[in-house]
Amino acid sequence: MPVPRIETRLLPFVVALLVLCPIVGAASSSATATTRVASAVAIGTGGKASGVKAICAKEAKRKMRRLAARAGASSVSPRRMRRTKASLRRRCLARLRRARKNPQATAAGTPNAAPLAVGIDGGYGGWTDEEVELRDALEAPVTRHEWDPSEPVDSQDDVVLEAASEVHTRIHALLGGNDLGDPGQYRDFVVAFIRRYGVGGSFWSEHPELDASRYAITSFELGNEPYFGTMSPSEYADAVRPALEAVKQQGLPGKIVLASYIYDEDTHWIDTLYQRIPNLNELFYAFADHPYWYGHDPAETGDGNSPFERIDTLRRKMAEHGAGLKPIFITEYGESTANCGEECVSEPVQTAHLQTMIDAAVSRDDWGVELLCLYQLHDWSADSSSREEQFGILQEDGTPKAAYSTAREAMQQYRG
Repeated sequence: MPVPRIETRLLPFVVALLVLCPIVGAASSSATATTRVASAVAIGTGGKASGVKAICAKEAKRKMRRLAARAGASSVSPRRMRRTKASLRRRCLARLRRARKNPQATAAGTPNAAPLAVGIDGGYGGWTDEEVELRDALEAPVTRHEWDPSEPVDSQDDVVLEAASEVHTRIHALLGGNDLGDPGQYRDFVVAFIRRYGVGGSFWSEHPELDASRYAITSFELGNEPYFGTMSPSEYADAVRPALEAVKQQGLPGKIVLASYIYDEDTHWIDTLYQRIPNLNELFYAFADHPYWYGHDPAETGDGNSPFERIDTLRRKMAEHGAGLKPIFITEYGESTANCGEECVSEPVQTAHLQTMIDAAVSRDDWGVELLCLYQLHDWSADSSSREEQFGILQEDGTPKAAYSTAREAMQQYRG
């Protein structure tokens, strides 16, 4: 993904500030900025400085570095540079304030999200003994795990058993990958899966020693990033509609989560779902989002393509379609520490970016994030140049990265 040329748009603004702003007003302007920053911190955070203030301070600092380099502002007085930085910070705070006061979101009300759970990706297929031990040590309250609809519904009984008896984590079930196959067969698989592992399911009857009230699967995600596979939004809608209708008609328990796709202002994926399924809001619980922006701070602005901007757009679009009260599940977010260039980061930066996303999921009540799953537990290889190989918070051999303690602390604090 190309780096957005944010600084180009702001350059005239900065130059004007540097040339025209009178120095005599610096003290009063700084005081005003401080007051505005302090009041804005309380937006959605109960007065805690854990979200909005930190986000905007980091954004202003980053933009100043870029703007100074482009404008050749090294010789400009420090006082004027501080004023410019304060202006950038105020603009950031104003933008976040507008997002929270979006008329459509206000009309819809605050999303009805359950308390936030921070979980971990569980991959697909069985877990080795070593992986079970690593997952047990992490103590994630929720683990997202994938099932293949072409296999028997009980093909991963061992994973559910290990999750409940050894890892002590609740599964968020991902049913299918990029292509969901025949709609009728997919419907039958989804129904059979909920009847087996959902509340009151046959698996729990077969294992009365397990705490079904704690570990019965309650959320079911239909497909993983089908927009990156072979499915168009119309094909995805047609594939999931029979399953959605069957779950509704049979009164099966569970939160049904649908894939969403936002890129800049392109919202045709969600728009098409509503066109193909007019009563969609009666049939699902939440949209899933994967707000990756490889190598970038998630709070960075980027012409609508940054993670925070895309989540804002998703929330706005949901409100437009009458789904403003439904929550959002961020079922994948992470950064790779592979040696792949600008799309990969160092371990300290990985830690910082994960913390920024966690802070936002906590503080942005208007987003209504109910689940944030970090991707992923451990690397697939060591010293790789492939981005996909090293998203883990553990190295391939199980050695913790810098992000591990940050992730584990969040999982202890936010358990749903």
